[in-house]
Amino acid sequence: MLNIAPSSFAADPINYINESEPSDTLVLMQCVLEQMDYGLALVHMATRQIRFANRLAHDALNGPGSLRSGLCAADGRLNTLLRTDTPQLEHALLRAQTGVRALISLGGEDCTTSVALVPLNAPGAAPYALLVFAKQQLCDSSTMALFARERGLTSAESNVLASVCSGMRPTEIATHHGVQISTVRSQLRSIRIKTRCDTIRQLVETVSILPPMARHMAVIQH
Repeated sequence: MLNIAPSSFAADPINYINESEPSDTLVLMQCVLEQMDYGLALVHMATRQIRFANRLAHDALNGPGSLRSGLCAADGRLNTLLRTDTPQLEHALLRAQTGVRALISLGGEDCTTSVALVPLNAPGAAPYALLVFAKQQLCDSSTMALFARERGLTSAESNVLASVCSGMRPTEIATHHGVQISTVRSQLRSIRIKTRCDTIRQLVETVSILPPMARHMAVIQH
């Protein structure tokens, strides 16, 4: 039985930086953070109070997302889902106050995820750290679709590319799509030519470093 720390699974509103009349710059920065395909949250290192969370971070801290990230939001404060992970988070936050970055691993043996903790040492600013959540997949589907369209891939080739990047082998792709293995190999050859990649490994590496664009554009709340 998992030893789960107290948490609130209610999907509370995203905590945007408080400002009576947000400036254009602040609104634009919120839009920028929503476009990133990474969960990003601003956390007070001493109190663990969450000051800001973009949509992906909000989802990772509430409901089913907590089961994947290993973290949760309880009364607006950052907590670990498992009690056994709490000392690791506390140690990382304590070290972050001295300017040391941390990469913490959370969850049980069968489901482990990593979260980065980056101290923000702005002169005169409160002791906040940036929490960066791991991506749930190699490349977002919308980003991959843009890449496929830009490189002139057909619909079938786009599907094969997505399958390859999800870790499937050519034989598995053939079975999944109900085609011959020779067809998949032909499609892979065409994909490599169009993307100017000599190997499948190079193809996956090319996709892995595509710009991290989020799947949606959340509405900014004031």
